[in-house]
Amino acid sequence: MISAITGRGKLRFHFYRGNMTQEKFQNFLMHIMKRTERKVFAVSDNLTAHIGLDLKEWAGKNAGKIELFYLPYYSPHLNLAEYLNNNLKYEIVRKGYAKTKKEIENNAMNIMRSIGAKKTRVASFFDNDDVKYTKLADN
Repeated sequence: MISAITGRGKLRFHFYRGNMTQEKFQNFLMHIMKRTERKVFAVSDNLTAHIGLDLKEWAGKNAGKIELFYLPYYSPHLNLAEYLNNNLKYEIVRKGYAKTKKEIENNAMNIMRSIGAKKTRVASFFDNDDVKYTKLADN
């Protein structure tokens, strides 16, 4: 899953199969850019797909619409997406065991839709001291 979160509680996510690639990441960012008139400030970890040369070249060409920021290596506590992932994992466990792959996929999608529908819950991810720095980008 790839996700984007704003301090106003908006959540965008996409489930994908296989490994994350520069192309998948770029497509997700383009999707986000199309749905806002504001400049996108994307904070990302250092996954190879997030830091590749093709992506950096694309971001440079679109500098007026998007700016990429990278977290220090080995710092999941600074990654806002980890708070969302933990919420998803908690809700999956709370829901109980799924018996099929399709049931797991449906549960995850329904949970993410439910989380996304609760803007105050999504916005609360920014309340943790380690990720408050990200809230400034949404003002």
